[in-house]
Amino acid sequence: MFPAVSRRPLKTIDISPSEITFLAFSHLHFDHTGNAYAFDSSTWILNKDEIAWAEATPTPLGVAPDSFAASRTAKTQMIDGDYDVFGDGSVRILKTPGHTPGHGVLEVKLRKSGVVILSGDLYHSRANRKFKRVPRLNVERADTLASIDRVEKIVKNTRARFIVQHDVDDFASLPRFPAFLE
Repeated sequence: MFPAVSRRPLKTIDISPSEITFLAFSHLHFDHTGNAYAFDSSTWILNKDEIAWAEATPTPLGVAPDSFAASRTAKTQMIDGDYDVFGDGSVRILKTPGHTPGHGVLEVKLRKSGVVILSGDLYHSRANRKFKRVPRLNVERADTLASIDRVEKIVKNTRARFIVQHDVDDFASLPRFPAFLE
């Protein structure tokens, strides 16, 4: 998910998982699919390449198929490339393969904050971003570097705020839940 959400924070703002319309993942490693089963009434937006990879035998490192098993019975929207969630450009999933075959970052256009991009696992730290480091666990180095170049151009052209989701400082720079960027 962008990022993983537990039920407790939703409860604090009087929202239940059944009220969530869409569910998407940056990729299907277990640290991004936690609690996904709770959103079985949502439409799951799934990348075709990511599903094929995650369901391969043997199971890829870092994938827990049970964590996204509800995708088999939930309503799904299969995507192949970039995807405009609402059809108005306000929320887009940008395909950024490399970490995994169907990895994606989330681009959100907010009224006051402008464009915000959530990294998924395109980067794991600010240092990885600064030095274009590609972790060995990524499935394809060349795809990762191409995705990095693409996203960095988008960040530059839109003056986006870029959040490295696994970076403690970037995460801490966000408003503390239940506050939010506007």
